[in-house]
Amino acid sequence: MNFQAKSVIVTGGTKGVGLGISEAFLAAGATVFVCGRNAPEQLPGVNGKQAHFIAADVRKPEETQRLIDAVVEATGRLDILINNAGGSPPV
Repeated sequence: MNFQAKSVIVTGGTKGVGLGISEAFLAAGATVFVCGRNAPEQLPGVNGKQAHFIAADVRKPEETQRLIDAVVEATGRLDILINNAGGSPPV
């Protein structure tokens, strides 16, 4: 599949299934943004292409909107959103 010039957000995109999803979109040519409450030790990457990280807690609507706004500002578009985030409730 060809996702050249497509902009993708993968929440929870740095571990497990989300990491695989991020890498698949990168391999298909997409610009991939991943998010989390904390920056990962390593970002998803394929063939020299790396995902971009934006700190965001998707349980908070204002942070989710900030994430989307940042992606649209960076790329001019948001084509695909994969809501894969899971995790513990806020403390």
